[in-house]
Amino acid sequence: MVDSGATTKFINKCFITENRVRTRKLKEPIPLYNIDGTLNKDGSISEVAMLQMQIGDHVEKTVFTVMDIGPEDMIVGLDWLRKHNPKIDWETGSLRLLRCPETCSVKKAGQMEQAVTACDTGVRPTVRRPCEQGITLPGAPQLFVAAGHIYFQLFAEEEIKRKVVKTTEESVPKQYHKFLNVFSKEASERLPERKPYDHAIELVPGYSMFHSKMYPLSNNEQEELDMFLKEQLAKGYIWESKSPISSPFFFIKKKEGTLRPVQGYRWLNAITVKNRYPLPLIAEMVDKLHGATLFTKFDVRWGYNNVRIKADDEWKAAFITNRGLYEPLVMFFDLTNFPATFQAMMNKIFHDLIVSGKVLVYLDDILVFSTNKEEHEKVTREVLRRLQENNLFLKPEKCKWNVPKVDYVGYVFSGDEVAMDPAKLKGINKWPVPWNKKDVQKFQGFSNFYHRFIMSQCALPQSPGRPRTIPRWREPQHYVTTWLYQLRSNRTRAQLRPHFFCSIVSVAKWPLFSFWILLFFLLLFYRGNAFPCSCI
Repeated sequence: MVDSGATTKFINKCFITENRVRTRKLKEPIPLYNIDGTLNKDGSISEVAMLQMQIGDHVEKTVFTVMDIGPEDMIVGLDWLRKHNPKIDWETGSLRLLRCPETCSVKKAGQMEQAVTACDTGVRPTVRRPCEQGITLPGAPQLFVAAGHIYFQLFAEEEIKRKVVKTTEESVPKQYHKFLNVFSKEASERLPERKPYDHAIELVPGYSMFHSKMYPLSNNEQEELDMFLKEQLAKGYIWESKSPISSPFFFIKKKEGTLRPVQGYRWLNAITVKNRYPLPLIAEMVDKLHGATLFTKFDVRWGYNNVRIKADDEWKAAFITNRGLYEPLVMFFDLTNFPATFQAMMNKIFHDLIVSGKVLVYLDDILVFSTNKEEHEKVTREVLRRLQENNLFLKPEKCKWNVPKVDYVGYVFSGDEVAMDPAKLKGINKWPVPWNKKDVQKFQGFSNFYHRFIMSQCALPQSPGRPRTIPRWREPQHYVTTWLYQLRSNRTRAQLRPHFFCSIVSVAKWPLFSFWILLFFLLLFYRGNAFPCSCI
């Protein structure tokens, strides 16, 4: 994959292992950061591989840094693009090498030896010998890499592409047309008024100033940047700055396929005093929905941009681009404490509705739930009225009205049952069975979020402290393997659970696995059949 967001050339560790490519160790590891400024999960680069790379008739000997880059075998980054300055057709996705340096060679068909592509172990003989002393990799002291895609994101993009675009009047039911201005995109493009909820950026005593470098952008990203700056300046969300502090600016891909601008506030967040205002516990929110038969879901437009940054604190959040230095007047996504600030505001606005058990609010996602239609419409109108009163706006295309089934905070709710998100379940079809520690950590993130659906037989062998069990995971009878296969073939109800009712007789069962205790509740249905309700 060619990626201008990566500063150099990368090759996947799995590819190195599978093709038995010899590598050289570096004298000193090089820190590796993701495109969002966070340290990569591999921590740093400690080895490189020298390969003879072929693209058509173009052949060159080059050094790849070795790391885990997800589904890609190789990433060719900005250093290679600058060196060769290829002619790229963005419409067809083709690349032509017409301006290569003399160090590159072109082999004709009659002169070509065996294929020397990345799929072969085309490492020169001098590199095959292990190097005990190590080598030094030339280039920047810090390297950056951008991920090409993630499986869940691709599935979400496909789902969104299939949706039919409707007008606001068509999207909003007639009984709520009184509040159509709440769904106006034009009205939402305004600078929010000063409120008690303004976001304060309080720095720790004795902090040090910092300055970030600019990130390289692709042609598409440059166009998005110019559009972003034009729109934000027009709305009054940002202005030009002379701040002594600057944070980086880059893009990540959203699930609908568009690019989302991101300010890398990692260094600013490190010196900011933390606000410990709590977010709602998702497990508690799930339990509150049992018995509900009607759902309406809202998504607040522009989310955190609806909150102003406290006066005289704007300079602290300045970000640098190749078009200049700017500072925001509204709260942006990656500022620390922004979830606490936004959640506190939403809790204040909908306090009585939340306490009465009629509304759930998780940041910018609002869910109205009821058992009868009349009450549901009454509460929905009240929510819309309060949004209108507080000058908050909604995305009509993301709203769902009076539906018996709704997806919310990563789950799908319907009646007395709660299920896993189908988009995430589809991604399981692409997952290999865990084989090494990295694979285990990826699977753990998924199983931890859906721990109520996954019995501990599946979770127990994942512990990184049990490396001896790793080879057994490929055995067909193993719990992890069996659970994955069952989810893929839809032969299990592991992805579906009824809500737990305290008023219904239940059975607790706790089989012992060494010092681990599995505790799951069994809900007795009216048909007399027992079915797992929750895994703890």
